[in-house]
Amino acid sequence: MQAMPQNQINSVIATISGLCGGLGKALTANLVLTNITFQGILEVSFYAAISALVGYGVKKGIDSLVNHFRKRKR
Repeated sequence: MQAMPQNQINSVIATISGLCGGLGKALTANLVLTNITFQGILEVSFYAAISALVGYGVKKGIDSLVNHFRKRKR
């Protein structure tokens, strides 16, 4: 069994983080099928987009730190 490359692992972690953030927002906002509004959909979509953006930023930051330390060791 081959190990996943680091970039794929980081992408999976960022995706799971965004998914958990979006679902958490939906659950804490008490969204149920009978109470879905356009404004509620927009709020959850906006929160999910922000979560994904933050996750991507963290991923890029971790990647740059790893590259910095790898170059420093050489």
